[in-house]
Amino acid sequence: MGDTTMDIESAISDKEERQYANVDRKSVESSSSSESDNQADSERPAWDNKFQYIMAALGFAVGLGNIWRFPYLCHKNGGGAFLIPYFLMLLFMGYPLYFLELSVGQNIRKGAVGVWSSIDARLVGIGFASIVVSLLIGLYYNVILAWTIYYLFHSFRATLPWSECPIINGTEVPECVASSPTDYFWYRSTLDISTSIEEGATINWKMAVSLLVAWVLVFFGIMKGIKSSGKVMYFATMFPYIILIAFFVRGMTLEGALAGVQHMFKPDVVKLADVNVWREAATQIFFSLGLGYGAIIAYSSYNPIHNNCRKDALFVATANSLTSVFACVTVFSVLGYKAQIETKECMARNIQLVNETISYIEPQKFARYDMFLKEIKRLNQSDAKLIASFHITNWDCSLEEQLKVVGQGTGLAFIAFADAIVSFPASPVWAVLFFLMLFCIGVSSIFGILQAFITMVLDLPYKVTKIKLTGVLCTVMFFLGLIFTMRSGSYFLDIFDGYAATFGLVAVALMECISVAWIYGYNNFSDDIYNMINQRPGIYWQISWKFTCPIAMVAILAASFVNIFLKYPTYNAWQPSGMSVKLTYPPWAIVLIVFLILSSILCIPIFALLVHYGKFDPKIIGIHKAGKNRRGELKDEAGPSDSTMPLTSSKV
Repeated sequence: MGDTTMDIESAISDKEERQYANVDRKSVESSSSSESDNQADSERPAWDNKFQYIMAALGFAVGLGNIWRFPYLCHKNGGGAFLIPYFLMLLFMGYPLYFLELSVGQNIRKGAVGVWSSIDARLVGIGFASIVVSLLIGLYYNVILAWTIYYLFHSFRATLPWSECPIINGTEVPECVASSPTDYFWYRSTLDISTSIEEGATINWKMAVSLLVAWVLVFFGIMKGIKSSGKVMYFATMFPYIILIAFFVRGMTLEGALAGVQHMFKPDVVKLADVNVWREAATQIFFSLGLGYGAIIAYSSYNPIHNNCRKDALFVATANSLTSVFACVTVFSVLGYKAQIETKECMARNIQLVNETISYIEPQKFARYDMFLKEIKRLNQSDAKLIASFHITNWDCSLEEQLKVVGQGTGLAFIAFADAIVSFPASPVWAVLFFLMLFCIGVSSIFGILQAFITMVLDLPYKVTKIKLTGVLCTVMFFLGLIFTMRSGSYFLDIFDGYAATFGLVAVALMECISVAWIYGYNNFSDDIYNMINQRPGIYWQISWKFTCPIAMVAILAASFVNIFLKYPTYNAWQPSGMSVKLTYPPWAIVLIVFLILSSILCIPIFALLVHYGKFDPKIIGIHKAGKNRRGELKDEAGPSDSTMPLTSSKV
């Protein structure tokens, strides 16, 4: 980690601070830059400083997946053994792809559509595909923020509303008793969920209002810009780390925390033989870094041309992965504490059952529960009453058994973790901190997701003010997002989350590698990087861009398609009985799944054909001529547009 520390210090050194204040000094002095390139650079402002850019990039990379998906995947796929394929995928795919996107954005200084059009007009579909995926993800991502806002609002109470079952007419609600208070608050009080995706078409007004609040907050954040209110980005990125550290310290001091962490990292090397473990490790690296959205390209396009983007790629990708591991330890320390409580409750129930069933067993004689359980199993061979109870009772109250089922996504954040917080002293305070942390993580991610679309529009040769653009965007996204506020909305969200991004983003990143390494050419790209950072990429980067990354992404796509065809898509539907049942999607939902998969992927071949046969003119998006200059550097003749007023600009 010594080299990494030096990189961090170098990244925020006074030298680079001065570089960000004088974006084009080196660009103007460089003999390899054309006069038109210098003019465009001089009119395109940069981040206020390097630290602000790093915070924005890290805030986009560190998202909800670090908190609620990585712990589940690690638990599911071999515990500590899962870290082997995870960090190998970071090495062979994460670093190269992140560096590639940073490089092309910083070099060409445009958004995703402009970048790939500048390489070859027929590649413009790559940019449009990434925009489509970003909009689809942004559509439902803010719904998660709405859920977080709802929980945050209800956390400001002396007693958390999901800590106990509601009482109606003097009795507890049966659905709550059959499940749990946290389950009931999530499925009934929050979502008011329907019994299937084909029912519940009515709007849940509580979620609709929460979604409106979420979009209003996002609008004001984007409207004012990160540069004019830099503290917003600093807070949104740094505050979650502060809270995560607080939860880590608190969690590790709780009873059962160490056992939970040990359970988490207990290696199951047998899992490494499963190809799906490697697929999920690669997929987690891919989505955790935000590759293919166009946001990384958009962010880096506002960097000074000589910024060392290689150091940025190594730092952000490493910090993101280490954050995932740290979050995993924190989550399982808290879940270990909760499992310890459940273990004691399980023991107490079983002892009470024995006392009520068999009079000649004295539980107090046994100093440990395992001794008591051994005696129960011995008597089970001859005692009829005990035999009957043994088949309907969970006698294994070990902490390992309690930790076997760990939810992911909303199940981890809004049920398992929320349930554990209830047992904390001053639980409302911890609830406020936890959901405020989730909100900040979500906000920094949604800023990056929307940045891809906003930069594309501002790169067009048409005048449009940022406030009008963001206002229209947020309004349209809110009304389209109302589908997720229906009583069946969470089922639709599962469809979007499962199918809108996986195939589209991997296809985009695959084409990015092919475009840079094979169509534009590795040697030309190497020259561009040399002109930016005065160093050429080594053999590691060359092999990764030309071979390793494309092969890995083809394997991910193939495995994902095979996984779909082998199993008919199903979903878990909550029932009033207090449990979930597995249902198959109706035919129209399958059509929706196919549409979500193809809506982004088809942009790539369709626009390639349209440009090839002259049906789409690149001039529409401001690209008058694509090609390379005398040194093989990417070049286009598009004049400066409103892209000189990026999302980070104070001018609206």
